[in-house]
Amino acid sequence: MKVEKDKRDKLWSKLEYEIQLRGNKKDKSFKLSGKWKKFIRNQAGFKIYSVNGNWIRSNLCIYFDHGGHGLVYEFIPMNELWICSHHYDEGKNDFLKCKCKVKKKGIKVSKNYFDSTVIHEITEFNLMKKGKNYWTAHNAALQKEIEIGLISDPYSDL
Repeated sequence: MKVEKDKRDKLWSKLEYEIQLRGNKKDKSFKLSGKWKKFIRNQAGFKIYSVNGNWIRSNLCIYFDHGGHGLVYEFIPMNELWICSHHYDEGKNDFLKCKCKVKKKGIKVSKNYFDSTVIHEITEFNLMKKGKNYWTAHNAALQKEIEIGLISDPYSDL
């Protein structure tokens, strides 16, 4: 798969690289919990959680998207994947809004969308663990979502 050139501000790749480098230095006893985080299942060596993205964006990270893992977000333990329970429409800036095609923002993500996002995060994590940068791993994970076919497109939950 040919990866499109990363046109984002260079700050993003620098931050992502630092988080990726520090992943193995994380305190394994550090765990965040609360009503905003619900255990769903174990899969591929990860604990999968459904999370309230609004709470995360207000309390931990304003740019948290639909899912994440410990090599992208410094506050997520290495053995956990966090997947948002709902599509969102927050913030004044477009880069902070859900980019998904949905009938209405604020609706719960479908089971297929949730499961596809899990596959995305596992794929991305495994590639980053092998040394791939975020941009390359993210684009490969998008391609994996298309291949598995749980949803018609990684940005659509229709």
